[in-house]
Amino acid sequence: MDLATGIRVRWALAAAGLAAGVCALWIGLRFFGAEATLYVDDLSTALAAGAAAALCLRAARRHGGRLRLFWGLLGWACAAWTLAETLWAVYDLVLNEPVPVPSWADVGYLSAIPVTVAALLVHPAMHDSAIRRARATIDGLVMATAVAFLGWTVVLGPLWRHSDLSTIGGVVDVAYPFGDIVMLALVVLILRALEPRGRQALWFVLGGILVMAISDSTYTYMTEVKNYASGNMLDEGWIVAYLLVAVGAYCGTRPEELPARAAPDEPPSVVSLVVPYVVVLLALGAAAVEIELGRHLTRVDWYMAMALVLLVLGRQALLVMDSMRLSRAHAGVTAYATLAGMAAPDAGHRSR
Repeated sequence: MDLATGIRVRWALAAAGLAAGVCALWIGLRFFGAEATLYVDDLSTALAAGAAAALCLRAARRHGGRLRLFWGLLGWACAAWTLAETLWAVYDLVLNEPVPVPSWADVGYLSAIPVTVAALLVHPAMHDSAIRRARATIDGLVMATAVAFLGWTVVLGPLWRHSDLSTIGGVVDVAYPFGDIVMLALVVLILRALEPRGRQALWFVLGGILVMAISDSTYTYMTEVKNYASGNMLDEGWIVAYLLVAVGAYCGTRPEELPARAAPDEPPSVVSLVVPYVVVLLALGAAAVEIELGRHLTRVDWYMAMALVLLVLGRQALLVMDSMRLSRAHAGVTAYATLAGMAAPDAGHRSR
């Protein structure tokens, strides 16, 4: 990292930290009463999302090719979050009524998820060979399904059985943490495929999505136990998430400084092969503990487990295909080198 970039990062982090700290203090200490706190909470969240949208679109103009598409889509996703936060503020501040579940704000929140997934899928690091691209997508689905299975078995399943989660509102609540898990898995895959010097901006994006995932999951739980209201310290999580994405967009490296791996034909690393299976083993271990404790797996548990098995088998098939492709490529290079070596003496003899 050069000096100018380091200064940019420090200033961006300082500004984001100051904004998040002021909001946290105001919400926690409730300066000037509950109504003023509600205004600060709702407007700060919308402004943070708007800043992330503006800076992502600015980053899109500074880049070209797939990076422009990546930042552009991420900017539109943040714009959808901004619209959702604005609609939430309208419920709170203009209509003076609790935000229903589901509400029009959920349209913005949920529409941002597939746009963010699309942004992550078009990132240059995800565009290697067709087989590796498919394997990267399946890796994300394997990890997402495994974590969703773990979350369902440990948290969401019990909530479903003891709460009224069979409604549209329940489906909406569950969609948030699952969508966040998919986004988080894809960001991890992109980070794994980049050179270390190209990861800085995406580390901030990853941090934002991680904080958002924690906030969404906590919100889902608090909504189901009827213990959530606006002006809550939980809202600070979304403010921090949007600000981290904004910092990532502001500090995004220049196009020539953000390379994907230069050798797409290298075999995958041991870490990239093992990590998805670690998550799968954790999920299956949780299921084994549930069965050992005498808790029966539901039909949803079995469907998720079957989906996980099929995804792992599909991943193995793609690994075999990729291995065969690499073997053919290396055999072709070796044959070409051999022929070139045989032809070189003949060429030298003719020249004499």
